Amino acid sequence: MVSTAFTMAVAKGRILQDAEALWQNSGWIWPVANGTRQLWFPPQKRQPGLIIARGRDILTMVRLGIADMGIVGHDILLEYGSCGLLDVADLKFAACRIVLAGQTQEWPQGPVRVASKYQNVSQKFFETLGHPVEIVPLSGSLELAPGLGIAPFIIDIVDTGQTLKEHHLVEIHTIHHSSARLIANPARWRTQRQLIEARNKLMVAPQPIVK
Repeated sequence: MVSTAFTMAVAKGRILQDAEALWQNSGWIWPVANGTRQLWFPPQKRQPGLIIARGRDILTMVRLGIADMGIVGHDILLEYGSCGLLDVADLKFAACRIVLAGQTQEWPQGPVRVASKYQNVSQKFFETLGHPVEIVPLSGSLELAPGLGIAPFIIDIVDTGQTLKEHHLVEIHTIHHSSARLIANPARWRTQRQLIEARNKLMVAPQPIVK
């Protein structure tokens, strides 16, 4: 039997929704009640502890040992780095892509302005191409940038691409593929056998249903 004397931090949003199904399929009791705003659920006899937080903050929590493990999108690791954490499993849900998009499929010519919340990913992408770029940092509503004249191109994460279409944007290039990743604090991973057992349990659990 896998010990549950550990805490896992899970990213808000779509990953949290899919993680609920995976959590329950692993035989643990999901502690989050409908309508609750509670974000911290201590470990109980039949379940691990659960912290709900933003993806970037999860990296900090796992690095400091506040959480032993975390579930975040690979896009977060690409943007902010692993911070010395272990990427111990691709959980293969919450699949999406980081893409370059614009109002036409024409590749950017000359110096280019790109709006993105993925500043590091964007900078590295254009540096690899040897293409001069100005990154305009936006934290959300990136699809508005071309139409409002903020930047002719955006780099954003997409699932079906429907939101791009609704704003008359098209995908030009896929930069990275992303999915939910299980990360761990290196020191805890080496000393707490139950973390490896929990990883194995999550990997064999039925995957969340893709809607």
